[in-house]
Amino acid sequence: MKKATPYLLLLPALLFTALVVVFPLVQNVINSLRDVSMVEGVGPWVGLSNYKRVLSDPLFLLSFRNTLVYALVGTALALHIGLALALLLNMKIGKITTLASFLYTIPWVISPVVAGFAWKWILNDHFGIVNYWLSSMGMIEPGMSWLGNPHTALLCVMLARIWQFYPFAMVMLLAGLQSIPVEQYEAAAVDGATTIRRFFHITVPNLQPVFSVLSVLGVIWSFNDFNMVFVMTRGGPMNASMVLPVLVREFSFVFFDLGKGSALSIMTFVLLVALSFLYIRVTAGKEPS
Repeated sequence: MKKATPYLLLLPALLFTALVVVFPLVQNVINSLRDVSMVEGVGPWVGLSNYKRVLSDPLFLLSFRNTLVYALVGTALALHIGLALALLLNMKIGKITTLASFLYTIPWVISPVVAGFAWKWILNDHFGIVNYWLSSMGMIEPGMSWLGNPHTALLCVMLARIWQFYPFAMVMLLAGLQSIPVEQYEAAAVDGATTIRRFFHITVPNLQPVFSVLSVLGVIWSFNDFNMVFVMTRGGPMNASMVLPVLVREFSFVFFDLGKGSALSIMTFVLLVALSFLYIRVTAGKEPS
């Protein structure tokens, strides 16, 4: 009985995991191999036909490109902003540093849905504060529609994503900065190294592992980010800000093609699993192959 006790204690958690993770995943794989419609119901098995239809859909190619830009560019900019702020906080300027640390981390603790609605109001074309400031300075015409313009919609959503991710990057990089041995900077100063040379030859190499982990994490989270884009633009206008998680919803519940939506979700899942393995390799201190 004692040997069975640990397994009995784990049984509720295992059943819960099977119910909310394993069963939906298996059902999604099955749906991706069948002709399933939200209107006509379950049809015959079609094999990989749904995957072929997804790959040949121009909307998928556009969404994949938007997702790459959203994830890669957004993560890179957030990391650089986080590094700049971490360097400032590492100077430890009395109580100012403590207050700044608190203020800078606020975006990270806000729900993505709340953040999305907040940025939607900030960028509103009629009473948004961004339009008010820029139009009062004569930089833009009043009534500029940031989220309704195909040329600026993705940029605005990316800006909101950067705003929410940089605090996490800042905290991690600040921890990395504070773990660098002071002796390395002292030795470099004795050798006559300038501040810039100390930054590129001591700070950057020591922060490289942190940068690698943050890069992979940021890309994974951005690839899987549905809330921010859906709340702010729903992938519009004219699919200019459409990303893969939102496209899964469009295929499944707007076009009522659940088979195609399931196929796209499985493809996104496989991509995220690959990125997760890369994250594990990076955190294990190994060079990814």
